[in-house]
Amino acid sequence: MTLRLTNLTDDQIPIECDGLAPAAFAGQSRDALLRHSLLHGNRRRPLGELFRVEGDPAGDHWTFAGECRNLHGLGTGLTAGTLTVEGSIGPRAGQQMQGGRLEIRGNAGDWLGAEMRGGLIRVHGNAGSHVSAATAGAKRGMSGGTILIDGNAGSEVGLRMRRGLIAIAGSAGANLGYQMLAGTILVFGGCDGAPGTAMRRGTIGVFGSPRPAPLPTFKSGYRGPLPMLRLLESQLAAESFAVDRLPQLAAAVELFHGDFLHSGRGELLLS
Repeated sequence: MTLRLTNLTDDQIPIECDGLAPAAFAGQSRDALLRHSLLHGNRRRPLGELFRVEGDPAGDHWTFAGECRNLHGLGTGLTAGTLTVEGSIGPRAGQQMQGGRLEIRGNAGDWLGAEMRGGLIRVHGNAGSHVSAATAGAKRGMSGGTILIDGNAGSEVGLRMRRGLIAIAGSAGANLGYQMLAGTILVFGGCDGAPGTAMRRGTIGVFGSPRPAPLPTFKSGYRGPLPMLRLLESQLAAESFAVDRLPQLAAAVELFHGDFLHSGRGELLLS
């Protein structure tokens, strides 16, 4: 049975939700969940005062309902199971996530999937800045997993990304793939500024318009279709992601290599 947690707070005081996941409460009673304390602003309060809880926490599918934009860090370190948010969610959702699935049926705040290691995040709306990014002082951002965003995303998507897949059906903000180490980012709309600045390896595809202008430190290397993109098309179609835009992956692209100030082994694909 799905566990349903409805947010009872009617303010924007943050509730820190780190560790609130099925695996953390496996084998525990409903009363133990209700007694579990969460930081609400600068006070710790029992979960039962903050959420109406329906169902059994022993299941591996939890649903969060009500106004959830004040929930911070939901899904942090998630290893298994499914978390579903019926609306929008606050910052740091899915941070350092290792497995399982986080589905957000509204918008997501900043730092979605920051330093993510595995699993799947699906956002049916827009996402803020720093999707999958390295946090302050960290050498690497996302190192595994998949993030699918049906809408737009903010700036610095994929900052220091090391591995994994990010697909954005809409547009992305400035500094897309900044200092990217490896991995794949696909944007089916446009992006602000020049993508791939200081990237070392990895692949960035921008298939919408207006077409961004590559930095002078990128060199054109190929024009035509890429079979590799057809493999990604199958993976995205299995999630029913941006079905109307996936045919763009079969079209001819221009491949640029760069950033030649930083090894030049990255790939920038433009329609």
